[in-house]
Amino acid sequence: MNTATTTPTSPTTATPRRRSHGVTLTSVLLWSLAATLGPQAHAEKAPREQAALFDYSAEANVPALAGGVFQKARCCTITEWKLGKPDGDIDLTVVAPLGKVRKHPTVLWLHREGAEVKRAMFVQEAEALASGGIASLLVELPFKHPYVARADNIAGDADIIRSAVIDARRALDWAATQPQFDLTRLAVAGQRYGAWAAVLLTAVEPRIDAALLMSPPGKPSGWLQVTEQPRAKAFRESFEKDAWIAYLNAIAPLDPENWIRFAAPAKLHFQFATRDAWAQTLEQVDLYRAAPTPKTRQLYESDELLNDEARKDRLAWLRQVLLKR
Repeated sequence: MNTATTTPTSPTTATPRRRSHGVTLTSVLLWSLAATLGPQAHAEKAPREQAALFDYSAEANVPALAGGVFQKARCCTITEWKLGKPDGDIDLTVVAPLGKVRKHPTVLWLHREGAEVKRAMFVQEAEALASGGIASLLVELPFKHPYVARADNIAGDADIIRSAVIDARRALDWAATQPQFDLTRLAVAGQRYGAWAAVLLTAVEPRIDAALLMSPPGKPSGWLQVTEQPRAKAFRESFEKDAWIAYLNAIAPLDPENWIRFAAPAKLHFQFATRDAWAQTLEQVDLYRAAPTPKTRQLYESDELLNDEARKDRLAWLRQVLLKR
């Protein structure tokens, strides 16, 4: 019987790593429970009526070079692109291995939320992978100001998550036309809101072979109702009652916990933090339990931004799933 304790052949393990003294017995027991109660069969991709949330116009993207080509010795070629779409552009950084142009296994990187956060947060990791023959697509996503009440747009965060998924799909459409990307060996890697978008993308995109989810939220519509995290609490209290209910109703259909079951047959790897201020331990457990196999997870002594150990581990995991067939 397959369980959540599936053991990979890479340095990743299915048990939490180096728990700090701040981890309670309750959380340890919850993680143990998750290791024994995972789904036992692969699910199908999301049904058509659900996947329609992420439909988009079929017009071809029109790429334009907008920033030149930069070569780094013994590493890679870095190219900046703008991909056209009906309502604007998608900024994209391509990091490709040096040498003769040929198709390479590919990672699609989805950055976390934040006003100052850019796709460049993953450039160093993309460069490290390029030196070993893996290409990367780094997409600039639209969620710069999450958890901001918008009087004229109660569905604000739901809209930007949907837009992020659609932009990622457009980036993949463009990559399929380029000679340096092998989309038969494709992983998506996302952090926080990027991980939220990565779950949804994996649920509707058969092109995704593997998903690496860094500090993913599990059920934002539930967490936001009870959290004491200062920023999120202030956000909640900024709404009138009816508007708050409308906001929750808008994001609830997009909760990752509702979509992760459609990820199969993609391989899943979760990186969780012991001091995540934006997700509860039980929320993490429920998300992991809802995920189909094959899946693995690691727990780090860190806040939700994770640490250098997590960085090394995710690079090793990506190399394993993309280079070993």
